[in-house]
Amino acid sequence: MKLRWKDICTSFVLPLALWATPALRADVTIRYQSELKPSAALQPILDKFMQTAQANSATSIRMKGNKGYTTAGNWTEIFDFVKQEVTLIDPAHKTFATFPVSQLADKMAGAFPQGTPEQMQAVQQAMASIQTKVDSKITGKTAEIQGVQAEEREVTVTMDSPMVPAGMNQNGPTLRMVMHIWTAKKEEALRVPAIRELTGYQAWQKYLMNPTGMLEKLLGKLPGMSSTIGPMLDEIYKNPSVILRTRMEMYMPFLAVMAKQMAAQGQASPAIDPDAPLIEMSQEVTELSSAPVDASIFEIPKDYAAVSADDMVRDLVKAQGAGTATTQAPDAPK
Repeated sequence: MKLRWKDICTSFVLPLALWATPALRADVTIRYQSELKPSAALQPILDKFMQTAQANSATSIRMKGNKGYTTAGNWTEIFDFVKQEVTLIDPAHKTFATFPVSQLADKMAGAFPQGTPEQMQAVQQAMASIQTKVDSKITGKTAEIQGVQAEEREVTVTMDSPMVPAGMNQNGPTLRMVMHIWTAKKEEALRVPAIRELTGYQAWQKYLMNPTGMLEKLLGKLPGMSSTIGPMLDEIYKNPSVILRTRMEMYMPFLAVMAKQMAAQGQASPAIDPDAPLIEMSQEVTELSSAPVDASIFEIPKDYAAVSADDMVRDLVKAQGAGTATTQAPDAPK
């Protein structure tokens, strides 16, 4: 078999570059901006949720040496890659908690409320009846995003449920989601220092935090949800490249049929286009830089008090769900 230079670089040189010595590592800043766009029919219903989503639409990751600093909504985390620890920070209450990063998924799962046995049984029965299918393909489309060469992968998820009300003669599945995921090409990790560092960070996350496993633990609070959503998560996270842009479109044709039937019966109902997305969500990198990162952001302020990790995670999850209480962390200096 004849090996091409590109194959040699991506198979042998890239792994060595990702595990280079700390002295060769670059500082990194990456910021994402998200947008949620519901259809006109859902706009009044989701108005309050939209305000919360907009307030928490910015996320960022900054890295320097063996440490990382991330913000997402009211979550602020400092990671120590060597000690394998995470520190959660609550600026609103000037508190923090440090614990092994391997415990984060269990603490988050424990913070979510548990329903009654009757509710759990009803959810499990509903989830067991849903048939999920996931398809994925490389579209061949390419683009330059923040100076990085990216390629598109399209993931289509369909769900069929026999629990749709009788008489809903819909065309197609009960629910269909189409995700357009743009990731950095593998060879860009050799050319762009920030992509190289972020690729290594994702490998560290996958090894120690296991994002798919974390989501499955959270979804495990709802019986049957993990087996329904699991195939989609596996498909999304199987590509280790850095995600630069995503766009998701959700279609639920039976709601259009239901709205039409209600209108025919003289009931007030919104007009829903069965061929248009019910909800669109997007996220894109707005900054990618290897400029020096201020080392002070990785230090815990002296006037902050240490608290129980379980209590902090519970309070942060509660505040995130309410969209209030905890103030979003102010942007740390660059």
